[in-house]
Amino acid sequence: MRAIPTSKVTMFIHAHEGQANNFHLLRHAAAFCVVLTHSYSIVTGQYQSEPLVSWTGSSIGHYAVDVFFLLSGFLVTQSLIRNDDLLRFAVGRIVRIFPALIVTVLFTALILGPLVSTVSIGTYYTDPAVWQYIAGSGSTLQTDVRLPGVFTNLPETNEVNIPLWTLKYELAAYLLLGLLVAISRLRIGYVLYGIMLLLLAAYVWGRFQQPWPVSEGAVNNLLHLLPAFFIGSAAFLLRGHIPLGPALTIFLGGVAFLLRDTVAYEIAEKLVFASVVLWLAFLPSKISEAFARRGDYSYGLYILAFPIQQTVFMLHPGMAPLVLFAISTLITLSIAALSWHLIEKPCMGLRDRLTETVRSLGMVRSLAGRRR
Repeated sequence: MRAIPTSKVTMFIHAHEGQANNFHLLRHAAAFCVVLTHSYSIVTGQYQSEPLVSWTGSSIGHYAVDVFFLLSGFLVTQSLIRNDDLLRFAVGRIVRIFPALIVTVLFTALILGPLVSTVSIGTYYTDPAVWQYIAGSGSTLQTDVRLPGVFTNLPETNEVNIPLWTLKYELAAYLLLGLLVAISRLRIGYVLYGIMLLLLAAYVWGRFQQPWPVSEGAVNNLLHLLPAFFIGSAAFLLRGHIPLGPALTIFLGGVAFLLRDTVAYEIAEKLVFASVVLWLAFLPSKISEAFARRGDYSYGLYILAFPIQQTVFMLHPGMAPLVLFAISTLITLSIAALSWHLIEKPCMGLRDRLTETVRSLGMVRSLAGRRR
């Protein structure tokens, strides 16, 4: 048997910049996993009905959200460091999140809502809850407002679009990352390190106050999701120094086992999970490259699927979870494709123009203020 040259055998890989990765594929896989988890809860009304919950205590959708935050931390940090423009970064995040979200919220509240509501059209449109839903979900600040008479007789009673709850925490992560980068530019090292230590202390104190995984609420969500984002951010900053592969995962798994009864276990578990996800993200794959050329439908899938699933199940209430998943995925994917090509991609293309417009307006106001 001919020997394989040892120089061509690689036991590990490193994260790197650029687009030669599987992030696109993993984001779509994560979106499909969220749809799958909700297919079970929509049919049964119980989060625990999803099979993975009985094995691990968490659903596949729970881990999928961690994937979103982890990959987002890596990619958003890469974008910010590469462009070195905080205003451009802020505008870019706004045009990525809000145009498709606002269209989705308006469609749900003003078109889908009255079609599936149990109340009359007149009663529906005059109910303040409709406009509260639009304001709350469109801004991400209050995504649990119920629409009048919408999905009232389903197992997931009155739930309109559950996945939107994560978006405000994504925006909080962007804001905190931008703040840390801005402080780092002051070149006052002890201030940046002090803030990082303060954030670490806040996490530890928070977890003592709200132990994981039994706590709920906004503080718990921040403590759970932001570490995933900043692990991704750290992975980008240390991209050339982390040997991704089974050996790292086994090592981190051993550390997590030793820390299983401590406040550090949640972070240790996230590091194990991150090592697997990032290893998969940087494995060579021609399939991912071909798939990426079609467009990024993952965000559309994430924000559109739930009301579509609720509607499909309302029309066919005897449907099994996997059947609901298959049918609603096909419908949502087609609408998500339209969202990408008609809303998301065009709006993202306006980033540089909008950045310069905002910058010029700021300069004009600054000059006007000086003249006064």
